[in-house]
Amino acid sequence: MEKIDPMHILYICQYFPPEMGAPAARAYEFSRRWVEAGHRVTVLCGVPNHPTGEVYPGYRQQWRRQETIDGIEVHRMWVYVTANAGTLRRTLNYLSFGLTSVLGSLRIDAPDVCIASTPQFFAGLAGTVVRRLKHIPLVLEVRDLWPDSIAAVDAAAGKRTMALLRRIERFMYRSAQRIVIVSPAFRAHIERCGIPGERIDVIPNGVNTALFYPRAGERRHFSAFTKRFLVGYIGTHGLAHGLESLLAAAKLLSNENVHFVLVGEGARKAELKRRAERMHNVTFYDRRPRETVAEMYAELDAALVLLRDIPLFQTVIPSKMFEIMGSGIPLILGVDGQAREILDAADGGIAIPPENPEALAHAILRLRDDTALREKAGKNAYRHVREHYDIDVLAQKYLTTLQYACSDR
Repeated sequence: MEKIDPMHILYICQYFPPEMGAPAARAYEFSRRWVEAGHRVTVLCGVPNHPTGEVYPGYRQQWRRQETIDGIEVHRMWVYVTANAGTLRRTLNYLSFGLTSVLGSLRIDAPDVCIASTPQFFAGLAGTVVRRLKHIPLVLEVRDLWPDSIAAVDAAAGKRTMALLRRIERFMYRSAQRIVIVSPAFRAHIERCGIPGERIDVIPNGVNTALFYPRAGERRHFSAFTKRFLVGYIGTHGLAHGLESLLAAAKLLSNENVHFVLVGEGARKAELKRRAERMHNVTFYDRRPRETVAEMYAELDAALVLLRDIPLFQTVIPSKMFEIMGSGIPLILGVDGQAREILDAADGGIAIPPENPEALAHAILRLRDDTALREKAGKNAYRHVREHYDIDVLAQKYLTTLQYACSDR
């Protein structure tokens, strides 16, 4: 990495390993590289419980627990533990972390800059408070356009609630020295909120190519399906993902020697499992560590990234697509907009309309029946993420943004 004066970076992110998912992986991957580059990194996060609402083995509910992971100082704060379902309980979960992270920051000595990762809203608000308490610059990390994404998937969100959340959103933007966004499509929205474009930096999610890379070998995790064309979805089974279209495609392909595996947790998992009870070509697995996920991807013939057919999701770039592409396997993408542009540029798979079971089934059969296409797509995908989404390069870019924020104080 390019030499940058050592900094003490305070990273407020509700989720952190051993929790899975994009926010935990992003915070960990960047923090580890910054420590290796000679910086001090302190992470404020919650006790690990996402998304099931059950505290992970080896941890317990306590006010504060400190540990060191790969040189990263991790402070795990008490949160109201609940499964990732139900608006009221999730709000209490987010609010509790916002409050305890501010209190936890009082024990952190002399940070130079604070990163507050949103969503969730209250983590961003905690960053604005810590900025004032510590008299340090704030970098607001925007991984999703809340509150718009709330309205997109939750019809119960009232107008008054949305109006309040939008005022909070603008307040957070104005409070930050710099704003980091994961998708270039977010820029126009934030500029419309009155933020000058020069204060906004695009630093997308990337891939750890030392973990996600093409692998050869027999199927170990999916040994029961050795003779089948194996299609996998690994990630959150949530309201936004439209996995009902996956089950509908599986029904269409029930006689085609194609098997679907779904790995992970989420608010929709129980209902999806109920719907798939009589389906012989669908198997569910509980969440797995990222190291195991990397091995699982390598055993698939094709992997899926799916979202519901909602206009806002055209701005989204699901982080799992980079891990799939880094694994050198073809991707079937049911997301329009920014994500599709990346896949098209890579020529790393097949893009289909969101929530379209017929198109999904057709894409799977096309890959199954064309070995050359599968091999070409996998190689193209791997090459593209190595060139454009290597986490080592992105970590260096992020450090430059943090340095700018410190100089703007």
